[in-house]
Amino acid sequence: MGGSSTPSSTNSVTDLKSLADKIREEIRRTAPNHLASLPKSISGLHAEAARSLPPTSLISPQTDEDKATLLRIKTAIVALRALCQTKINAYPFSSVPLPFLQLHTHVWILSALHKYTSSRYDMDVIDRSSYSEYETNVPFDTIIFDIDTALIIGGSSIPLQLRRLVNEFLEALYAAEEELDVDSSNCNSADQTLISSIKRFNHFCAPEYKELIDTIYLPSLYARIPTLASPTIPSFDAYMDQNLLKSASLQPVHLTGLAVTWPAFKTWNSPSYLLSVTNNGRRVVPVEIGKSYVSDSWTQEFRKFGSLLHDWLQNDSQPDRALPTTYLAQHDLLLQVDPLRADILMPDLIHSATFARRETSTTKMTLINAWVGPAGTISPLHTDPHDNILVQVVGYKYVRLYPAAVSKEKMYPRGIENQIGIDVDMGNTSAVELERGCFGALFGDTDVLDLRTSVSVIHDKRKAKKENEFEGDKFARLRERMLDKKKYRDEYEDFLWDGEFLDCILAPGDGLFIPAGWWHYVKSLSQSFTVSFWF
Repeated sequence: MGGSSTPSSTNSVTDLKSLADKIREEIRRTAPNHLASLPKSISGLHAEAARSLPPTSLISPQTDEDKATLLRIKTAIVALRALCQTKINAYPFSSVPLPFLQLHTHVWILSALHKYTSSRYDMDVIDRSSYSEYETNVPFDTIIFDIDTALIIGGSSIPLQLRRLVNEFLEALYAAEEELDVDSSNCNSADQTLISSIKRFNHFCAPEYKELIDTIYLPSLYARIPTLASPTIPSFDAYMDQNLLKSASLQPVHLTGLAVTWPAFKTWNSPSYLLSVTNNGRRVVPVEIGKSYVSDSWTQEFRKFGSLLHDWLQNDSQPDRALPTTYLAQHDLLLQVDPLRADILMPDLIHSATFARRETSTTKMTLINAWVGPAGTISPLHTDPHDNILVQVVGYKYVRLYPAAVSKEKMYPRGIENQIGIDVDMGNTSAVELERGCFGALFGDTDVLDLRTSVSVIHDKRKAKKENEFEGDKFARLRERMLDKKKYRDEYEDFLWDGEFLDCILAPGDGLFIPAGWWHYVKSLSQSFTVSFWF
């Protein structure tokens, strides 16, 4: 749609200009403290990249002086981006020096602001349809990519004031996009097709999964984790005190109904809602590719959230499609996407007397991470140095726990491993792959050979095969799998295959307290949205 800007769009554009200036000012204000340990040459490039734009640079045609200024800013940003990539890739991520993380945050935000200026979002263009970037949606998506990259890599190291300004800028950008008719009439047709496809689904996790969980998987639990229903601080403390009389250390407990009052309990199972809080799925998130992070083919990349959501829904409804397993794992999505953070409540159990007197905590603040993905994703057997309340918001997960007191040798910890040229200590992760040696329905030893196929059959009885069809072939495959598992067990003969563990299935609204140091294995039994609280 052509035409000049309306008064409301002019207001949005004014907001964008003002916010962009405030962000640059905030970056310049905090740079001396954040970047003090970096060489002066880097500080000089940073000052050039963060400089204010001359007022006349937003007027067309630009003067030669303004063009030269914009070119110097762009050159500084490009140089700093390359430097940040080199430095961050030289370390395991947890060991990247804080000044380089903060430099990376500044540079990617400044890059987004520069692209915003260059894309003419803030100009009163008479005929916007003449600009190809509006037709292909490229400027918006590249601006979002740079901002999300800054938020993802910077994480909790980003100061609250800068994060607040960036979130306000994103909101103003969305408003300007709608008011200038950028997203509806000129949106990328592939994006529109994807959005329409997602909105055909009423649920992220199909209701039919409950029947499968109740009839197949719950009966196969081996040693259920003790349960505390609808916990409050007094009931939780009383329960834990009673258990401490029997054991000298904190024990796990399955907290049923913990999160049923969260807004997320009602909204996160809606694909349309998840689209709405991620700007029609165009927010960018980090994703793992592969069933678990110890798989040989495992890798990582950035993807649009809508693209992931589409794949997860399609993969569940069409199980014959061989899509790679993708998993948004251990990412602070709720810090990156503000509306999602408003949908949860911090479990008040974290402030109970039980934890106030403990000596195991290694964190000064609660670390919140999200885990979103399809059925079949696995967090291999591992241990963490934090107490953890794991909350299942959407879908179902199987969890198996081994006590921290178990001999480490029996858990077969992995050692130092080379990942993309960097030595990484994997000693907190077991070399044992439970799914290759454990028996039972939860590990594939059942007539239900494929969870997603089973759900689609339950969903549409007309697709059900005749009883006993392929029965001989089915049991031949089952026998072969059993023999393979027995052989795998022999490789790890000291592992506690059949004892000293507890397990449970987390249903929507459930929580699970996992004490620090306990080994845990987690498997998604359906599409799943989980939040963990390390404290």
